Amino acid sequence: MLRLNIRHQLPQTAIRQQRSHLDEAAVVPAEIHTGTRQARSNKTVTQPTIQIDSYQSRRAYGARTMEDFNRERAQRGLSDVQAGTSGRTQTAWSRAENGAKRGGDIAQQIYNEMMSKYSARTLVGFDLMPGPTISVTPSQVTGDTDVGDVTADINTTAGARISYTTGSAETYIQNEGFIRRWVSEDKYDIYA
Repeated sequence: MLRLNIRHQLPQTAIRQQRSHLDEAAVVPAEIHTGTRQARSNKTVTQPTIQIDSYQSRRAYGARTMEDFNRERAQRGLSDVQAGTSGRTQTAWSRAENGAKRGGDIAQQIYNEMMSKYSARTLVGFDLMPGPTISVTPSQVTGDTDVGDVTADINTTAGARISYTTGSAETYIQNEGFIRRWVSEDKYDIYA
């Protein structure tokens, strides 16, 4: 017959401690610091600037940048295509619906359209040319005057200089303890 043997020992804890103690205790003397900064003038005068933007005047006379020229031509081309397409579509529908009716003379209609466009044409136009934009930045006095400084700083401490080491307490396991199990035959093993 098999016997189950068990041997155990409980864990043991311990405490290691150190007492707090005073390392230093002394009175701190007052400290004085003086400083001097010389007075100086940091003033400067900036140069006046004149900026003349004559682009609007040159543009009114036809001198444009390539970007403006391309933008105007693109907008004009798009509006001409839209107007032409719309006008041709309306004319085609009108002629398709009214061409066979009495008084629907197509040749007379085309002639009337040509004459109305010719008479509505402007022969001479006048525009006021814009002048250049001129901006002037006057000279300015910049900078600050440093009036200097004489300082005396006195540092005092209200108490003494005290240094101490704090105490400590540490717990640790002195003996971890154990549980052992084994099997023996016919009797318990009391010496293991």
